[in-house]
Amino acid sequence: MIHPWRLATIGITFLALFTMLSVRLWFLQVAAVEENTAKAASNQVQVIYQQPARGEIRDINGTVLAGSRPSQTLQLDRAEVTLEQEEELVQRLAVLLGVEQSEIRNPINSARSGTVVTLARDISDAVAFEVQEYQDDYPGISVALIPVRYYAEETLAAHVLGYTGKATTADLERYSDRVRTDEVFGRSGVERQYDNVLRGTEGAEVFTVSADRTVWQFTDEVNAQPGWNVVLTIDADVSRELKDTLQYALELSREQGEEPTGKVAGLVLDATDGSVVAMESTPDYDPNAFIGGLSEEEFEVIQENDALLNLNVRGTFPPGSTFKAVPYVVAIEENIWPDELNGPEDGKELEPKLEFPSFGEGSPQVFTDWSPDHGWTNLHGALVKSADVYFWEVALGVWEDTSKDESIIQEWARELGYGAPTGIDLPGEASGIMPDRDWRERLHEQNPIAFPNGEWYGGDLMNTVIGQGDLAATPLQLAVSYAALVNGGTVWRPRVVDHFVDTDGNVVDRREPAAVRQVDIDPETSAMLRRDLAGVVTEGTAAGAFADSPYRNQIGGKTGTAQIGPIDDDIDTSWFVGVAPISNPKYVVVIVVDEGGGGSAVAAPAVRRVLEYMLDPATAPRRVPLAEAATP
Repeated sequence: MIHPWRLATIGITFLALFTMLSVRLWFLQVAAVEENTAKAASNQVQVIYQQPARGEIRDINGTVLAGSRPSQTLQLDRAEVTLEQEEELVQRLAVLLGVEQSEIRNPINSARSGTVVTLARDISDAVAFEVQEYQDDYPGISVALIPVRYYAEETLAAHVLGYTGKATTADLERYSDRVRTDEVFGRSGVERQYDNVLRGTEGAEVFTVSADRTVWQFTDEVNAQPGWNVVLTIDADVSRELKDTLQYALELSREQGEEPTGKVAGLVLDATDGSVVAMESTPDYDPNAFIGGLSEEEFEVIQENDALLNLNVRGTFPPGSTFKAVPYVVAIEENIWPDELNGPEDGKELEPKLEFPSFGEGSPQVFTDWSPDHGWTNLHGALVKSADVYFWEVALGVWEDTSKDESIIQEWARELGYGAPTGIDLPGEASGIMPDRDWRERLHEQNPIAFPNGEWYGGDLMNTVIGQGDLAATPLQLAVSYAALVNGGTVWRPRVVDHFVDTDGNVVDRREPAAVRQVDIDPETSAMLRRDLAGVVTEGTAAGAFADSPYRNQIGGKTGTAQIGPIDDDIDTSWFVGVAPISNPKYVVVIVVDEGGGGSAVAAPAVRRVLEYMLDPATAPRRVPLAEAATP
């Protein structure tokens, strides 16, 4: 039996507790509403972003060419300091780091308010300790390990790799608040082409903080995910050989008494699938220089030297006699021959000059061959000896035969890759120029002041057929066209990336070889061309360059000496396109030396070095060390 006084006691206790709870609820909901609302408003969410490590770029053998390393980095959160504090910090940090105040102030001024700004990378442990130990003296300053890009081989394959840089004003405007000033973007080369793959996914730590920036609560965390690794078709060993050889080509040019501009380009293309084995361009640059940012003056110097220009894909030059392989094939496939001849075996005595009286363009035009003594020549000899007159007569046959399309040579050239981007997976590729009547008329229509004459003459075709006049091509276009000519007509889309590897080490995507088109070339025509390209090396214009080569019977090629400017200036650009093994082509090597002189004296010996290395790296001539090479 429960006594009444005990029930009363329990009732009174519950009543008291209920009364206290009700009073507290009333206080929170009514009396303290303004105070609590103010406190809630003063709470803020702070997000600390984690930069992901950028994916590595490796060569085909796994050598790291571009990677990421941790860097002890000094950062400023502009949301935590006033403008007055920022100015004091600039002075204090300049003294601590031993740098000019402008090096601290410039990145702050270029950043938006309320953002996190990187002030210095790779700071010493002593500096990090000073900042962390005396935090009150350095408000808003923190030390973090941030992944930073590095390029292990410095200038090697620089134009293929490209470089990275912080978000620009254009990036910030384009992506709005999705991009911060400390984010890194690919600016050129593979870094730009595959930026989305390489960048990875950003991480973040989320905190609730009070108005005085005191952390109240850790809310959430998302770990940063590194970018995928990109594996190139590039072979670093071949690239070193090619790079040294470009310097060797400059030395040869200067030894010949020439004054090259210093612009040299070369590449090695796999003729069986379009893979770029090596691609080098001079002048070059060190992508590491862009990591910490360049001053406007430093960047202007690089631009003035055209050091950022990949001449292999963006440099256009008249190809000179290297282009003669195209009319060679057209003559056979379209049955177009010089007067009195009916096939590749037929020949005749060639005069050193050719007069064209039948163009109806006023007085007769006279074209003078580079050699006064070609003698008896057929199609084979015309390519081996690089006889201009023979190919001029092929062009004359096109011009005077009304049953033929006057642009048939240009149409074949376009099918082989001239006059349009090849589609390589690098940004900014040039189209080159494949001139014809339509092209000339379009120029006139677009700009009649700069191009007052919209007519296309027979003389224009004569210049085109020997790789001169308005014709302009990139070294890559020549490599692609020669690969198609010697492999039986397959025009491959060139590529510098082979596959991608995810963070678990799995191959997640592969860029398979892709044929752009199949040009209808008779197999015997390709075989004939290969034999005559071999003749260029053994007995023709490149015989001197390969005279003592133990591999001369395995190599074919074509010299090119492209005249620049007026005839009296005697300024030539040197070309050579090499193919090996010529019996079963695997590699096409192209080197061009701007204003470097004759193709046989400069570019041919340079290509020889690269091809001999490709055929047998162990017995190839010693590379010229970069320290000993001439400075462009």
